[in-house]
Amino acid sequence: MRRVERTQSHLIGGFAAVGAGVLHATAIGLHAEKPQLARVFMVLTLFQVAVGAAHLIRPRISVLVASLVVNSVAATGWVVTRISSVSWIDGLENRESPQIADTVCAGLGLVAVGVALGHLVAGSIDPPTRKSLQSALPIAAIGIAVVVGMWSGASHVHDHGDDHADNGDHHAASEPTSTDGGQSHSADSDEHGSADHGDDVDAAAIHGLTANWPRPYDPAVGVDISGVPDVSPEQEARAMELIMATQKELPQWADYDSAVAQGWVSIGDDATGHEHLVNRFLIVDGKFLDPTAPESLVYEVKNGTKTLVSAMFMADVGVPVDDPMLTEFAGPLMQWHVHDNLCFRIDPRGRSVVAGVLDAQGNCPPGSTLGGIGIAMVHVWIAPHPCGPFAALEGEGAGRAAVSDEERVDLCDHAHTE
Repeated sequence: MRRVERTQSHLIGGFAAVGAGVLHATAIGLHAEKPQLARVFMVLTLFQVAVGAAHLIRPRISVLVASLVVNSVAATGWVVTRISSVSWIDGLENRESPQIADTVCAGLGLVAVGVALGHLVAGSIDPPTRKSLQSALPIAAIGIAVVVGMWSGASHVHDHGDDHADNGDHHAASEPTSTDGGQSHSADSDEHGSADHGDDVDAAAIHGLTANWPRPYDPAVGVDISGVPDVSPEQEARAMELIMATQKELPQWADYDSAVAQGWVSIGDDATGHEHLVNRFLIVDGKFLDPTAPESLVYEVKNGTKTLVSAMFMADVGVPVDDPMLTEFAGPLMQWHVHDNLCFRIDPRGRSVVAGVLDAQGNCPPGSTLGGIGIAMVHVWIAPHPCGPFAALEGEGAGRAAVSDEERVDLCDHAHTE
């Protein structure tokens, strides 16, 4: 392919493409919780940096064509995702608002497109470069734009399935002013698929700075997990991030039928008032407390309506309930439990469903076998709960912890519940 003599515009186009690729590289980490989208940014990074480098080293006609195609695709993708959703890419299900980092990235891509198109259509559009650049100002401007984009990207806000994450913190909802010195984070309980438990929770108790734990919890009022004895700042921060991330991510499975279609299977316990859907592929995916891949979804069943109220996260098979990896994550704020007395049977549809619990003699009901032994689990609620954001279910649903029921921090006095 014929070589094209390098000019200043080639250098500008090359640096612009490389700069856009660098900004896409920073986006990979910012979107790591959405692997499919992160891979899209990875591909764009590789192609833009490659064509940009080729611009700088050996500007051939083939390089100009490649730059035109790659950067046009990148810029067009930016425009499309700002005016509509892209349902077939996980992470782009909702339209995103333009922000500094992605706008700069798209702008640099358009510069590269303009340079390539100009040379392909009009041939050489400026004199050849000599030993030094005719002017370093355009190159410096590109460098400054990239730095500005990378800097602003540190506080990048992206709406992946949730329209209220607009305060610069990817895992946080809007934060009202706290009047009690504690940490207070509000969230819209209706958008989070919350059950109608608002009357169960005393707002004053939530905002009261007390050492007692667990405390009543209502995402619509705020989250107060501060001041609990023996909880380190790091444990408190991890717990808060998990709560807020779960509030943000879980509503994408608010529709029961949609969750079933995506691979979650009921264990047939809806008669208890709460139904668990389990995704067995996610149980063995190696992820830990990941709200984008919850091993189990919990729906409240009331008057024929199923409302998503909680995630039930599971540890890896074989990890004991008192393993330090579990107990040290949030310290006394969180209680892990296991279900080692549940018996399962195969229903007519071929599903493994709960048939009952072991009797006093340690036997399962006829036609069922013991199952679910050894998997530690913990709830994180997106609906109000009088026993806190990590509350267990009542009765047999509470399972067994490494401590006595009196010592558990996921149970409380239920005198004010329904």
